[in-house]
Amino acid sequence: MATNLVMTSILEKMTGKDKDYRYMATSDLLNELNKPSFKADADLEIKLSNIIIQQLDDAAGDVSGLAVKCLAPLVKKVSEAQVVEIANKLCDKLLNGKDQHRDIASIALKTIVAEVSTQSLAQSILIAVTPQLIKGITGPGKSTEIKCECLDILCDVLHKFGNLMAADHGCF
Repeated sequence: MATNLVMTSILEKMTGKDKDYRYMATSDLLNELNKPSFKADADLEIKLSNIIIQQLDDAAGDVSGLAVKCLAPLVKKVSEAQVVEIANKLCDKLLNGKDQHRDIASIALKTIVAEVSTQSLAQSILIAVTPQLIKGITGPGKSTEIKCECLDILCDVLHKFGNLMAADHGCF
């Protein structure tokens, strides 16, 4: 119960107007996520995921940078479905978001790919992001920057999870 109170306080501070409070709260969240004893229920997983995605767009670069660092432990502490949801939201930001948010979305997606540690989650991430990245590379009207970011992330995905795609080689 005490953990929920701590998390509620942190989440409230993360949405405040003062960038210093947001930074400190995001730092506190990173510390909580790194605790081996940290556990989140389904509701808290959703709240954490949403607030971290929101923090990625923070006007203060140090806050958004810290939010990216929160993704690494978060990926290991939330459900597979929630990680896939985060990856899908990041793909959307990458493909359809504002220019200034594209770089951070790209870094965040690379962080998720790097932190995936189970074959099951790897397969789910492959299924979720690969078609979106290919669309970003081949889709009409996409800028060179978007194509380069998508290609870079797709290289990371293939490098890490390519062995899981053996059955798909005939499709390409």
